[in-house]
Amino acid sequence: MQLPHSKAAQSYKEHVRTIELNLKDATSGERDDSLLSMVQKRLDALAEKYQYNEEIGAARYKLYELQALVHYFNGHDDDALDFINQAIETRGENYPKAEKLKQQLSPGDSYVSKTTNPDKMTKQQRRDQKIGLEGWLAFFVVGVSLGILLGIINLFGYPSVFNDLASIQAQAPEFVAAMTLALWFEILSNVASIALAIWLIVLLAQHKKLAKTVAIIYLVSSALLFIVDYAWISSIFDNFNLGSEAQRELSSAAGDSGRSIIGAFIWVPYFLVSKRVKRTLTK
Repeated sequence: MQLPHSKAAQSYKEHVRTIELNLKDATSGERDDSLLSMVQKRLDALAEKYQYNEEIGAARYKLYELQALVHYFNGHDDDALDFINQAIETRGENYPKAEKLKQQLSPGDSYVSKTTNPDKMTKQQRRDQKIGLEGWLAFFVVGVSLGILLGIINLFGYPSVFNDLASIQAQAPEFVAAMTLALWFEILSNVASIALAIWLIVLLAQHKKLAKTVAIIYLVSSALLFIVDYAWISSIFDNFNLGSEAQRELSSAAGDSGRSIIGAFIWVPYFLVSKRVKRTLTK
């Protein structure tokens, strides 16, 4: 027959084991923030129940150890160090797992993005560790912002184009119909790109990890839309044997397509491998 305090200890150990497994799942491979948040809530509930329970004895050190690990993976070094020291104090002695974590929290740790809380760093420290919207990442932000401005300016030019088409409706109805459809594709593409770019700027300003994915989608989709637009306009011009002025318009569209493709080839790899992107977009 188990005594009540034995049941409490057994229940405590089972809860600790479950949280340890959840923490391992949340931090194996790519970090799962939602699962890590759930681990924090479960750990807080467990601490509230057992933190001052003398029946658990020195085994309560696991509460502090797990808190240290959760804060470690959330990038809160100072808090993680406080908790692991409390774990050692509660246990009554140092132990290998605690010593290993303290070493990883020491200055000079190479995995800065994981073990350092940028909010607690000075501006110079953030610059030294390549954290923040600076360098090439700042250049990208400026480029996207200019793209938004140019896209909005371009939208204001379409009414005059539609007026020009209306003036030749009687002479070339088939051409007008084909161009009208292509122009509406351009307008909708432009609006979608502007909306995506604005969302991207907001995510970058908030240092959201989602910004990396949105940036890649924005770059690839922009290139594809320019290619489709160029192919469409080129097909229309070829079918109707338009003159030199039309060819200049086509050359301009080809230039836009080329620049968007080059941009995608440059910036997509940057977002995939850049240390600044990895260390800045962490939320």
